[in-house]
Amino acid sequence: MQNRSIGLEKNWRDIEGKFKKEKGPKELEFNYLDYSKKTDNNQQQKKTNVELKKIESPKNRKFGLLKCPYALREEIIRNMEFMDAFNFSTLSKRSKRLVHDAKLRINSISFRFGFLEKDKIGVVTKNGDFVIQLPGPNDIGTKILPNLFDGRKLANLINEPSDDYRKRLIAHLLFIFHFKRTKLLVEGGFAEPLTEFFLWDVRKTFDFVSFGRFSSILISSEDLKFLLETIKSNGCYLGIKIDEANFKYRKALEYETFSAFNGVKWLDTDGILQRNPKMKTLHLEGLEGEQINDLLKQWINGQVTDLEYLRLLKRYDSRDPADVILDGIVTLDPTITHEQAKGVYSRQEIKGQLMNIQRKIDGQLATVLLDEKECYVIMWNEKRLAELGN
Repeated sequence: MQNRSIGLEKNWRDIEGKFKKEKGPKELEFNYLDYSKKTDNNQQQKKTNVELKKIESPKNRKFGLLKCPYALREEIIRNMEFMDAFNFSTLSKRSKRLVHDAKLRINSISFRFGFLEKDKIGVVTKNGDFVIQLPGPNDIGTKILPNLFDGRKLANLINEPSDDYRKRLIAHLLFIFHFKRTKLLVEGGFAEPLTEFFLWDVRKTFDFVSFGRFSSILISSEDLKFLLETIKSNGCYLGIKIDEANFKYRKALEYETFSAFNGVKWLDTDGILQRNPKMKTLHLEGLEGEQINDLLKQWINGQVTDLEYLRLLKRYDSRDPADVILDGIVTLDPTITHEQAKGVYSRQEIKGQLMNIQRKIDGQLATVLLDEKECYVIMWNEKRLAELGN
């Protein structure tokens, strides 16, 4: 205490000379006491600050997720944003397994190749959409837009053996997340050999596949067989041309929904409904009138199938009249009015003829909308009739 007093007196003498000409003895005495009190307070504050530092929490204290109970860990991961969960999964093998086991449900993932823009992965979540760009080997200097993620950088975070960063990234995404729907979309700019496409090393099964929907793709008959028989999906859209004029594909199509655009000369339509009894929707374009007539008769004279929609578009320059399409077919009054048909066929206006046809084996009815461009058939069942209110 004596040393502290000596120090205070020394400090006071240093400043005393500055004020002795301006202040009287009483004022100097008051100022000395006031200064002494302030200095004591400052010393006490420093001591308090030292004590606080000893008990202060670390500034960057980490949250020990891996130390939490199993159920709590899963709940935390399920509530993570998509990219947060992805980044966490790249920290270690254990964190990767944790994200997988949490069964984080994501709406959909789409793989887009051959479009005008660069190849991409699109992810749709309940909190927003994410787009990951997949630059090719010749796109070294390509700039990634601010709203896109660079697939190369994301793949570099993944400690897995693979020479192709796209394989590494896609395999990781498909393992850690549980996607409700997976889609493969390929367009005319697709240049890789189909049977050697890198994606098949990672995944050959999808919920939906579209190949050449907007820009037709020329492929070989062997490529077509590979696509239809090796790549599995519930729904398939094909817009292709075959380089062999006389080729016909005659096997069953293992899809619930199948659409073929830009002509179907490669597809044998004879007996197609009986070859595919589980198909629910069939959409074919570029047909001759006789082909449409045959497909209607296949349904009328065939066995019970799951078919709900049959949409048949005429060849672009076809002039086949209704008589050709309906030749030998008995028609009945339609189940629905033209006004009801607007909702059933999703049209603002109904142009053309409405009529019913009936399957012989069980008497099931179907309504046909026949106009200059197409023949669109909807099969009626009890549920659909109940919804209609008839």
